[in-house]
Amino acid sequence: MLWSQVEPIRGAPYNWAALAQIDAAVAEAKNLGMNPVVIVRGTPVWASVTGSGCAAIQDQYLPDFANFMAALVQRYKYDVAYWEMGNEPDVDPRLVPSNSPYGCWGNINDPYYGGERYGRMLRTVVPTMRTANPNVKIVIGGLLLDRPETTIVGRGTPERFFEGILRSSAADFFDILAYHSYPSYISPFYDHDLSDLGNIWTNLGGWTLGKAAFLREVMARYGVSKPLWLNETGLICWVDVKTQECIPPINAEFFSAQADHIVRIMARAAAANIQQVSWYTLNGPGWRSGGLLDANQNPRPSFIAYKLLIETVGSYQSVCATSDYGSAVEAYRFVKGNEFVDVLWSTSGSEVLVRLAANSYRSAVTRSGGTPPLELDLDGVHIIITVGFQAVFITRARVP
Repeated sequence: MLWSQVEPIRGAPYNWAALAQIDAAVAEAKNLGMNPVVIVRGTPVWASVTGSGCAAIQDQYLPDFANFMAALVQRYKYDVAYWEMGNEPDVDPRLVPSNSPYGCWGNINDPYYGGERYGRMLRTVVPTMRTANPNVKIVIGGLLLDRPETTIVGRGTPERFFEGILRSSAADFFDILAYHSYPSYISPFYDHDLSDLGNIWTNLGGWTLGKAAFLREVMARYGVSKPLWLNETGLICWVDVKTQECIPPINAEFFSAQADHIVRIMARAAAANIQQVSWYTLNGPGWRSGGLLDANQNPRPSFIAYKLLIETVGSYQSVCATSDYGSAVEAYRFVKGNEFVDVLWSTSGSEVLVRLAANSYRSAVTRSGGTPPLELDLDGVHIIITVGFQAVFITRARVP
């Protein structure tokens, strides 16, 4: 949703007709029983610090933005509770096109990369939003957070953008901290969430958990605690700048790797209390072939794995990592009523035999919907299941 489309001329009547597509999308989401999250971006030229639509708002025009947001929240009072302020705001507008759908609040020349200015915006705007609808939830526009420490000369310190927000005393003016994560595909049977070509996030725990740990550490230093959302993520192809071709080329191994990746990040995020995870996108083929569906909107392996995970885990009550299967596998236990589902995979890629009590065993399925090799142990009281790089979902009863 672009402010610049609704108020292109300062003080003119709001052009609500510009939001016809948004209106339709919100209505459809509500009909499907979904809670939409609406991103607001697009600074009008008259309010921009650079004269571009991709830029921070001049402080003198923050009251105008506050008035607009109050009217916007009032307009969607019964349909939209979650409002995301910008999209990847921690990018300097000089690094992206003037009509970029992401970035725009960053400032390479500022030690806190523009975060304090963004925080001032929150402090001015959010009170009017909460007055219009006390039930609103304010989401800090999903941070790009490319790396924990920027060493590229001339790129500033974007990793300090969020700290700038907290330094501006804006902690009370947002409810949820969102971030994004997009590792690029390297090869099959490779845990893309834990490491990449530059090992940027490896030491902190990988893309999903490392970024969460980084943000939580910043919050802890300022005595702040906010829920985390990973509201954009995926496994995408790396694109050659000159040819715009994917490297390596897209093939079945790439799509299989996406299926492995989605199970891993969903399980890890759940156990780390990351309260929401959104794969980008559902529709195919998606940005850099990241869609859960293909170009004909047919399910890819990632869609099948994600759907099966949701169906198997269901409405779980709790989740945690478990070491019950030994150190050769990574496993997470989703407790649901009188049973639990263990989601596990081999950490090396080699097949591993895991052993569990036969009287607790209910079923086992691979993330692709197949049945893993299993047999009754010689002792007659244990089941042995073969687990490889592809995750296995084991449903078990809770027995004394």
